[in-house]
Amino acid sequence: SSNSSQEPPTNGTPGPFDGPQWPHQAPQGMYLSVAVLMAGVVLCASVANGLVIVVSVRYKKLRSPLNYILVNLAVANLLVTLCGSSVSFSNNINGFFVFGKEMCELEGFMVSLTGIVGLWSLAILAFERYIVVCRPLGDFRFQHRHAVSGCAFTWSWSLLWTTPPLMGWSSYVPEG
Repeated sequence: SSNSSQEPPTNGTPGPFDGPQWPHQAPQGMYLSVAVLMAGVVLCASVANGLVIVVSVRYKKLRSPLNYILVNLAVANLLVTLCGSSVSFSNNINGFFVFGKEMCELEGFMVSLTGIVGLWSLAILAFERYIVVCRPLGDFRFQHRHAVSGCAFTWSWSLLWTTPPLMGWSSYVPEG
């Protein structure tokens, strides 16, 4: 029989929204240790990515086309941190996902969306470096229009692949 609602099977173990999981999966101390680690990740990643964004916006000299892609990467990574790592921190403090099914779906969507944007931003940076290193005498220059097109591509492509689960084609469900 198929489980079309994507709800976890009922086998006596509480589901991810039913309360603390530490009696069933790991000791509470383990959850709290992971929460401390995630707090460090959230703090460091927020400061580092926020600094890249602020400095790039504030100093006109840094507004080169290649840096547009770096800022796009920093924005994506900051959103992954705020939408994913901070939620993981909360989940581990509480021992379960306290925000409910709808927020679980939103978190899954946002982490997927921004994670894919970050990966494609890295791919664009790698491609630009390939052109510079392997074709040094060519007449290609990474320009403003390339950077803007690259940023638009990363977000459009990511939306293309992460939106269908919100519309019923597959789904975002709790992991673990």
